[in-house]
Amino acid sequence: MSLENIRTERLVLIPVTLDITRSLMQRKTDQLEKLGIVTDGAWPTDDTMDILPIINKSLEKDKVPSGFEFWMIVKKDNFKVIGDIGFHGKPDEKGEVEIGFGLIADERAKGYGYEALRAIMDWTLSQESVNIIKADCLVENKPSASILEKAGMKEINRDKCLIYWELVK
Repeated sequence: MSLENIRTERLVLIPVTLDITRSLMQRKTDQLEKLGIVTDGAWPTDDTMDILPIINKSLEKDKVPSGFEFWMIVKKDNFKVIGDIGFHGKPDEKGEVEIGFGLIADERAKGYGYEALRAIMDWTLSQESVNIIKADCLVENKPSASILEKAGMKEINRDKCLIYWELVK
């Protein structure tokens, strides 16, 4: 299956390939530059760098992105990466996936998080293998909680540290 970029009003979500993952793991941007994508050093974030080995392992096995790895969030106007959004793996036997996202600090509170989340949720819900989208965020992360709620997710539980969310197809 060949994945198409997801376009919104202001963003392009671009699936991360094996070549991009390997390049980023070496802290290189040559694979991004081949696509005309720019980064100013704020991305990839430390959180993104932490998940790259997991994504690399998945992509080494499958060779091509399934869509359930992660996607770069790129601004249309300057083709700059401002964050990423993705999954903790492919849908499980119940059709559940868990989603996460993050933006570089300078691009927060501008509506990009909601715009990217809504777009990836629409893509996710169009996949036959998905029945439920789950997410969590820190209790004190009110901006993320607000984005998840605005995107239609419902709080299903919370503990001292985390709020747990889901959206049923």
